[in-house]
Amino acid sequence: MTMMSGGQAVVDVLKAEGVKFVFGMPGGHTIGIYDALYGQQQISHILVRHEQHAASMAAGYAQLTGQPGVCCVTAGPGATNLVTSVAEAYVGALPMVIIAGRGATRNAHRGASQEIDQVRIFAAITKWGIRVDRPDLIVESLRQAFTIARSGKPGPVLIDIPQDVLAQQVDLGDYRPVGKPAAVRGDSERIKAAAAALLAAKRPLILAGGGAVAADASAEVRRLAEALGSPVLTTLAGRGILPDDHELVAGGIGHHRQDVTKFLLPNADVVIGIGARFEQQETNWKPDYLPAPTATYIQIDIDPNEIGRSVVAGIGITGDARLVLRDLNAEIEGQSNGQRAASKEWLDELARRRAQLEAEREAMANSDAKPIHPVRIFDRIRRVFPRNTTVAIDVGVLAQGMGGAYPYFKIYEPRATIVPSSFYGMGFSASAFPVAKLVYPDRPAVCFVGDGSFQMVMNILPVAAELKLGVTWCIFNDHALGSIRDIQVQAFNERFIATDFVLDLDYAGLAVASGCHGERVSDPQQIEAALERAVAANAAGKPAVIDFVVAKERLKGSMEFFAR
Repeated sequence: MTMMSGGQAVVDVLKAEGVKFVFGMPGGHTIGIYDALYGQQQISHILVRHEQHAASMAAGYAQLTGQPGVCCVTAGPGATNLVTSVAEAYVGALPMVIIAGRGATRNAHRGASQEIDQVRIFAAITKWGIRVDRPDLIVESLRQAFTIARSGKPGPVLIDIPQDVLAQQVDLGDYRPVGKPAAVRGDSERIKAAAAALLAAKRPLILAGGGAVAADASAEVRRLAEALGSPVLTTLAGRGILPDDHELVAGGIGHHRQDVTKFLLPNADVVIGIGARFEQQETNWKPDYLPAPTATYIQIDIDPNEIGRSVVAGIGITGDARLVLRDLNAEIEGQSNGQRAASKEWLDELARRRAQLEAEREAMANSDAKPIHPVRIFDRIRRVFPRNTTVAIDVGVLAQGMGGAYPYFKIYEPRATIVPSSFYGMGFSASAFPVAKLVYPDRPAVCFVGDGSFQMVMNILPVAAELKLGVTWCIFNDHALGSIRDIQVQAFNERFIATDFVLDLDYAGLAVASGCHGERVSDPQQIEAALERAVAANAAGKPAVIDFVVAKERLKGSMEFFAR
């Protein structure tokens, strides 16, 4: 029998589960856990300046690694400050384990300090939550938490532990980590039907989403695409599933569509969606953003509740995307010799339209206009930062609408991005961003964020500075809440209210005051030099903030998407 405090048992379970980082802030209700973290070497605690950042960083860690991110916060406001980013993880199917403190059981229901029903608050945005009122339940509750967070469609779970329970003695026992659950194979008959439909297609199209990345199915997606001669579209979370210089990459959908997508999606005769949902930012619920009604839609998803949820699936397959694709590729192999020839006209049109799109991008990238054209900045970032750079893309018509869109910024591998899902909390990716350097210490990292989103999370800067995390935030500063201002332009006759910033905030000065390198750039000729100085600062372990003063330029795809 191995007896220890409840707080020590929590830490020992985290160690057994392979947890490397805990993101959080200590409080009186969780001090027993923090005391157990003292002096040990296996887990690093990342001290944030606001609990929202703890959840953002835990979610970003899950997105980059596929492993559960762990955050630890105190009761009441410590827990409720997590809500927005936990919701992002829930919608984005990112595994997360939340350990929250609570007042002592003897004070329950008597007006205890910071007392609130945390399990109920988080019920709508977690897969599972439990209040642990007995010390002998701590270990088993954590085992269940890691199992549920990782299994099926991943997501966040909540463990709510009162202060006095953490102080009591617990028997850790022979704890065995749950590890990653077994992957689920798809139904063989449905896979055969999907193979037959794809082999008969003249204009096949693949749409890969975040579920394909989560399943580590990059190699299988590539194998299928090359066998069929199929263009590959991605959602924002699916970017990098194929490198953007692969001949079959065709770009994004919805907010991120362009002329290539506008041609491919309505003209495809068979569309296979892999871990993709066709949610609002990918469709805006407009018919021409969806597969043609006559097309056969094949949907692969780990969650049976997602099959047919947004687009009726002719063939729905529930299972792990990598295993389903392996079985599908095995069915197709040996029968697809003529497939690429059959889709030659389709691929020729893809190549022609891609070249035209690239020429349009090049013209924008070489603009000498002032204020700076945002595409010129994305182009120079791609030139200065190497191919394996980790990229955080925040919400907004510039950061997300341009930086998240092919071909304006190219991405070359999966699990190289931190992006929002359809919850789209402003500042989520920018506050999660420093975790990129914890996961990939040898890779450069850059974040695209608008000035509106950045103002929500500016206190993330001292976190990165204190830990000497060499990352660079690029602020696309148009002095406005750009996405909402665009709606006022298009639908409300330019009746601007509460979307323009009057104060010209000194982001560079704020960065310097926070221990970072900072500078403002308003001349397009100075972009590369500023980026190189940021890279040099990063190499010395100093985070950087570059405030780019940009024009209110918009891509055609964004204007079409938000038109009312």
